[in-house]
Amino acid sequence: MKPILDIRDLHVVFDTPEGVVHAVDGVSLHLDAGETLGLVGESGCGKSVTAMSVLRLVPNPPGRIASGAIAFDGQDIATLPLDALRRIRGSAVGMVFQDPMTALSPLHKIGDQLVEAIRLHRPMTRRDALALAADGLARAGIEDPARCLGEYPFRLSGGQQQRVMIASVLMTNPRLIIADEPTTALDATVQAQVLELMRKAKGDETALLLITHNMGVVWNTCSRIAVMYAGEIVETGPVKEVFRDPRHPYTQALLDAMPANGRPGEPLAAIPGSVPSPLAFPAGCRFHPRCAFAVPACATAHPELAGAGGHAARCPVWAKDKPAEARIQNSESRIPSSNIPASSLPTPDSCLLTPDSCAAVRDGDVFLEARGLHKRFKGVHAVNDVSLRLRPGETLAIVGGSGCGKTTLARMLVGLETPSAGEIRLDGALVPARRPFAMRRDIQMIFQDPYSSLNPRMTIADIVTEAAIVHGLVKRRDRMAEAQRLLAQVGMPPEAAFRYPHEFSGGQRQRISIARAIALKPRIILCDEPVSALDVSVQAQVLNLLADLQRELRPAYLFITHDIGVVRRMAHRIAVMHAGAIVEEGPAAAILAAPAHPCTQALLAAEPGIRY
Repeated sequence: MKPILDIRDLHVVFDTPEGVVHAVDGVSLHLDAGETLGLVGESGCGKSVTAMSVLRLVPNPPGRIASGAIAFDGQDIATLPLDALRRIRGSAVGMVFQDPMTALSPLHKIGDQLVEAIRLHRPMTRRDALALAADGLARAGIEDPARCLGEYPFRLSGGQQQRVMIASVLMTNPRLIIADEPTTALDATVQAQVLELMRKAKGDETALLLITHNMGVVWNTCSRIAVMYAGEIVETGPVKEVFRDPRHPYTQALLDAMPANGRPGEPLAAIPGSVPSPLAFPAGCRFHPRCAFAVPACATAHPELAGAGGHAARCPVWAKDKPAEARIQNSESRIPSSNIPASSLPTPDSCLLTPDSCAAVRDGDVFLEARGLHKRFKGVHAVNDVSLRLRPGETLAIVGGSGCGKTTLARMLVGLETPSAGEIRLDGALVPARRPFAMRRDIQMIFQDPYSSLNPRMTIADIVTEAAIVHGLVKRRDRMAEAQRLLAQVGMPPEAAFRYPHEFSGGQRQRISIARAIALKPRIILCDEPVSALDVSVQAQVLNLLADLQRELRPAYLFITHDIGVVRRMAHRIAVMHAGAIVEEGPAAAILAAPAHPCTQALLAAEPGIRY
């Protein structure tokens, strides 16, 4: 039987002024009917370019398929006429893009966009198409499909936008679904619902190519896995076999970097360095500059993908020197599970702070206090009677479903939204609606999307020092020295100060956002999903960085996240939000060990764990 998707020796390059970028370098993959393949790896490894090449969505110029073959259901995609390719796109092959905000038109309502997609591939009346769209939104977890159809994308939360994208793909019943990080912006409960929906919708004949950085999702969803690094596949095989017996150090490093695998009080096992530039891949094994098991031969000989029984890897050294029993034992000791004993959960005495600092968390003065906050948007009660306190050196995690009001709450606390009712106090002093200039430096925010929150026309030096210059903390003539000091504090090289945001990876841009946030030495930092879009290695680096900054500078964190593994790692206290209200609050260890509210129980039950 022919596979639905058969990629053979694919090479995709980009012609740039600096030279030819080899984004995908000899990738071979196949997908059979009903199969789910998980494609994992760090940002910049070529995963998205591989996926976009299937539908010839790589912009040309500057990108082009230099060589190789892509066959969908026996048809050669590379030579298919454009008219025939358009009939396949969105109908036979559906794609869920990573960033729904850029994939959805900001000028058209959700209903108009879904109806257009449906009627393009399935002849029916507008009324029938609207009914089908409403049904698809309901199946994707949208609570009020009728209202959603009449909204513009910017009126929806990030999780709701992603559910709209998933619904638009599933409604046409494609034979192949390509999902590029489809659950990045979703909370654990909706993530589980969406993955189950995709499993049911694809049936026995539909194949799914799932790109993700969540290894728990791969374990629970995929039958096979392909690990990608520096433009090539470094390990592939059945999911359970690869997880139990990883044969490449990079695969093991990705597993070790997961937040749930960290031990309280210890840094996460981040992979040193970064993915090499595709302009100049290192000779020999491309992972060897970052590999703890590298030997001199790794720097000269480029290993082939080899193995038996469908499990292949590009590392003869590690597989030879480290017996399978030792690899399996190491993996099983580091693989996360939802059933983590309460004794291993973070507490104020063991998580991030020293004993003296933890005493301040328990007994110190309240930095920030919110009392009875409400926020209404044209009849929508986004935040409903929320009260909370935040103390020095403390991390309060705000968790809950997409659209429950977490980000709106954070925007009110930082001064980007005005409460409809209630009050905010800093050091006991009431914060007025028009926040005084001197008070603005006390609270800073790290936004969920670092790319859209950084001015593309400003250099990094200007971005990270602008606020400090405005507040008189830095003289303009000292701008460059201060920028390089801040960048060094977040692990960035000094030459980064002269560059622009588009020249950096997602993880690097998030580090720049952190540098900007700490430039004013704020006492409170609001972190709105700061690691949700990052791969596990960069996520580990950023979480380690935030922990180091909290030990050194003692800011309080209000940490918004849907990742329970991150909550386990970072939080001293947890507040669970649902429908705009806080429904459960308390010490992290107590809530994670014995959640009382059904919403909390559902979030923890849906956490993607790996169980043998």
